[in-house]
Amino acid sequence: MGKRGWWATLAVVTLLGGSAAPAGDGEAWDGRVRVYGELRAIMHDGRTGGVVGLDQMLPDSDLYAVGALEGLAGEITVAGGTAWLSMPGEGDTWRTEKVRESSLMATLLVAAKVPRWQRVVIDRPIAFDELGAQIASLAVAAGLAADARFPFLLEGEFEDLQWHVIDGSRLGEGGGHDGDHLASAVRARRDRARAALVGFYSDSDQGVFTHRGSRIHLHCIVEEPPVGGHVDHVLIPAGTVVKFPDGPAD
Repeated sequence: MGKRGWWATLAVVTLLGGSAAPAGDGEAWDGRVRVYGELRAIMHDGRTGGVVGLDQMLPDSDLYAVGALEGLAGEITVAGGTAWLSMPGEGDTWRTEKVRESSLMATLLVAAKVPRWQRVVIDRPIAFDELGAQIASLAVAAGLAADARFPFLLEGEFEDLQWHVIDGSRLGEGGGHDGDHLASAVRARRDRARAALVGFYSDSDQGVFTHRGSRIHLHCIVEEPPVGGHVDHVLIPAGTVVKFPDGPAD
């Protein structure tokens, strides 16, 4: 990637799919997205142990990923080889660390290597509840298959951005339901924020990497001060840049 600054090159992708073997440095990814762990096992069975180490993935300037730390101890977002690790603090506080390397484990990680992106500028606002359908439509227009899993990136100044950082220490044993996990999280909101939103789309992976009733899994990143988390709501203004992989998708 060229040195165009974080905003031009940032692309965060959420991963899809079932389980996968850890990727070695020399292993070909062939443009595919990979998923380690599974949401339904985490949410309903309480299986929050580590399934892949971040040291097996980083550093890699083409790597983009989203997920959750072992024990649901926070959120993971990777963009261009930099990881935003957001962890709960005391009370309703959190902190985000930016690192190039980490020995922490993930209980869920969706990742892809994306060396090139194509961009579209939207000409009308998009409400959060229609974002999945609009991403599908834009992706097809950009040449992606309608039934493909794929990462996407949105860049711009967003309105009513709401996100959370999961806090597994507030959960009882045995998992729970989606509402329990959200209630246990540290939540935050900004009326306006210049940010990158990183997501993955699929119409067939509910319970794997998307929540029930959703076709997307979305994280946010703000550069300074560093912020990262799982997006719960956002309004997408006209003029926002949407990016899709410029090459094969899984």
